[in-house]
Amino acid sequence: MLKLNNMKNILIVAGVLVLLALVAWFFWPEAAADDANMTAVEKAEIMERDNTEMEQRESVMVMETGTYSANTSDSTIEWSAGKPAIAGYVHHGTFAIDSGSINLSASEITGEFVIDVESLKVTSLGGGKVGQESALEGHLKSDRFLDTETHSTATFVITDVSPKVLPGPDAQDYTATGELTLKGITKEVTFPMKVVVVSESEVRVEADIEINRTEWGINSGSATIAEEITDNIIGDTVNLNLSLKLTK
Repeated sequence: MLKLNNMKNILIVAGVLVLLALVAWFFWPEAAADDANMTAVEKAEIMERDNTEMEQRESVMVMETGTYSANTSDSTIEWSAGKPAIAGYVHHGTFAIDSGSINLSASEITGEFVIDVESLKVTSLGGGKVGQESALEGHLKSDRFLDTETHSTATFVITDVSPKVLPGPDAQDYTATGELTLKGITKEVTFPMKVVVVSESEVRVEADIEINRTEWGINSGSATIAEEITDNIIGDTVNLNLSLKLTK
């Protein structure tokens, strides 16, 4: 009886081996033929694609908690404003970042930035005013507008950022809320913000902000206080484009 059972086991094993041989005969030659027909370039492309997919799965960078300081030489604030009654009458310029940082914890982002208002530059003029950049700079720095002699800086303090998740490897969209102090007046502003994690120690922040200058007491030439709309009316809306580089 024992020998009979052993014989059955041998036959079963032999049957399995035969079945595997048949599978190999049907499928392996075809796969080998496909591989043989592939060019070296095609094989290299497949290998490169597989390596890239593996790297993407492994390189999941997440912004670390801690304090990130603004690189002031590689951060800018661009502004634009003009006369809405005249087509193409839009001036463009920049402000410099004096200092700034963000503090990142597991549940929130806070921070503060100081803007050098005295650094205001006019980079392009609308309305055929080419060559009058320095004159406009002096005009905007006067007490009729920014009054930089009294208020040489402005501050922005972050009070809330949502959603409350740590920035990851791809550009992530957030909504930022904070307090902007300009000419000694503090008002709350909310705006969309994009955060791009460049590396474990570097992050880029991009934002487009619209403010109404009259909320900070900059009323000169405003339609809200003028008796009539004319070509001399200056728009109340000032657009600010932020591009910040921060490193840990």
